[in-house]
Amino acid sequence: SASSSQGIHTLLEAEKEASGIVAQAREYRVKRLNNARTDAAAEIKKIQERKARDLEEIQKNSVNQEELTANIQKDTNEKMAAIKEQFEIKKSEAVIKLVDAVISVDTSA
Repeated sequence: SASSSQGIHTLLEAEKEASGIVAQAREYRVKRLNNARTDAAAEIKKIQERKARDLEEIQKNSVNQEELTANIQKDTNEKMAAIKEQFEIKKSEAVIKLVDAVISVDTSA
């Protein structure tokens, strides 16, 4: 009976030790899971910040592009107006030269 009692006691100790190992394993798993969540949240935050900076840069470039387009359009309009003005000024002069060229044909050749 003493050896039977000793065997039961050994089994209880082994069960207690196994239970402790299982508890440690669970605790370790929970800790790793929490660390993984924390790491994932930090990585997501970094990605969100990077994407926010990228978006800001794209929006900034878009505004600059619109401004550049407006400036080019304004410059083009100004140049076209100057060309039209010169055309109107020189138009009559050009007509006179064309008429003179047609009327005064050099027949000596």
